[in-house]
Amino acid sequence: MADVEALYKSYGVLADAGEKVNEHNSEYEAIIQGTKGSTSAKRLAADFICKFFSQFPDMADQAIEAQLDLCEDEDAMVRQAAIKALPMLCRDSSDNSQIGDVLAQLLQSDSAIEAKVVRNAMVTLLRKDTKSALAGLFYQIVSAEVLAKERAVSFLGTTVVDMLPQIAHPHPEIEEFIISEAKNTLDHVAGSQFTSVMSVLRKLKSQANLAGTQKLADILAEVAGFANEAPPTEGDALQRALTCAYEASFLCKRGAPPKVFVEYIVNTVLPILSSLPAETQLSACKALAALAHPLAMKPEDLSVLCEPTLAALMALLPEAPQPSEDDTAPAVPEISYPAVESLLFAFHQLAKKTATFLHSDEEATTRLRLLKVRLQFLGLCCQSASRDLKASEGETAKTSLKAIQNISILIKSFLKVPPAYQASITLSFVKPVVAAAAITAPTSATSSTPATAAADTTGAQKRTVPSGTDADSAKRPMTGKALREQYAAERGRNPQQEQSSSGNGSGSSWRGGRGRGRGRRGRNY
Repeated sequence: MADVEALYKSYGVLADAGEKVNEHNSEYEAIIQGTKGSTSAKRLAADFICKFFSQFPDMADQAIEAQLDLCEDEDAMVRQAAIKALPMLCRDSSDNSQIGDVLAQLLQSDSAIEAKVVRNAMVTLLRKDTKSALAGLFYQIVSAEVLAKERAVSFLGTTVVDMLPQIAHPHPEIEEFIISEAKNTLDHVAGSQFTSVMSVLRKLKSQANLAGTQKLADILAEVAGFANEAPPTEGDALQRALTCAYEASFLCKRGAPPKVFVEYIVNTVLPILSSLPAETQLSACKALAALAHPLAMKPEDLSVLCEPTLAALMALLPEAPQPSEDDTAPAVPEISYPAVESLLFAFHQLAKKTATFLHSDEEATTRLRLLKVRLQFLGLCCQSASRDLKASEGETAKTSLKAIQNISILIKSFLKVPPAYQASITLSFVKPVVAAAAITAPTSATSSTPATAAADTTGAQKRTVPSGTDADSAKRPMTGKALREQYAAERGRNPQQEQSSSGNGSGSSWRGGRGRGRGRRGRNY
């Protein structure tokens, strides 16, 4: 067992050997044995092993095994030193996925300091051997337990996405590797994890053109199970298909055809919508609404979708009660306003592109009359619910209130004679796009969130103005007086007081457990 002094002596011999360093196997062996010494010796060994690693290829496996042992040492400082040096053990002509896998496992550390060291080491590995680092992350997503899976997905959706211009865009083979691995991974993730994986795919340079966008859309259709003999209609398979449809809405805004996704929701999901859990109903309505703008489909394909969409909407809308004898106000039924908003918007877009569906003949007139009755009562319900929600706090209340505001705008479109489709809304589940960002980087805004769900799609695409902001005033630069008033308001001072103050010159002053990587280490990486 080597001590600190012996390690320094071996290091000195190797450092002074120059080109003949590989003749001193015994000294490098002594450094490797230092991993079994004292805490100080282990920290030195962790550093020294990587410094001369490339000079002793015959001892590479032994050195890696010793370094991996240090990554699970009892002492935190030893672990951190070993983890930091681990990427330096990559071999140019060998498969380094073992190192990528270990670092991906170590992301689950419950120590903030150690987790940062692991992330930094993973970034180093991404630069040295991108494919091995990505292979380790994707393996953990597919096969690891919950925590390790969550940490790997989080790292993939944040750090890896940010590094794509460096590690993937200049290298088509890396992008192809990411697409292949991500495609296999999509079957093992759901919800926000699914979104994180898709965010990586959408940011790839090879997917920026129409062919690449179509390729991603085909992958989503395959993962959704649309090629199966019976499309998914229940359980996890249904939820996965709806998630794929929603993610496809991003791609449809870049030119991919929405036909297969829209037809699946309208023809397969909407007929059974009322029998589904509330959460699944909302997912289906959101996905259809996201796909409905823009709805780039042939008129003959759209016309057959109006009837089932209207039928599902009528089932979702509250039925107007009969007038009571004592003129008491009817009770307000329980309504999922975000779901109603989404389905009403989807039908609004369909009706806009198939104008004769609601006012061409007697049958169309009857449809519109029955719809108006439901919408008028829905408007009364919205007024009542709006008063209650304004007094409530929380994100759910804010979302419902925004949905109600959008519903009221859409109702007015249908109540006009004939119905008008000039309303413009931003769906409540769509994150608003900052106006400046929409001007300077429209492609970035489009790829990160669904585009503004505007009912009026004529003309050039306009920037999104946050709700409650006047569009014309947003375009005008502030005058000097307006800027002074805003600045004073932000500081909590009166504009006149601010002016007075400026006039007189006044101022103001994991550690996790030792077996976490060894479940498969026996070592079977």
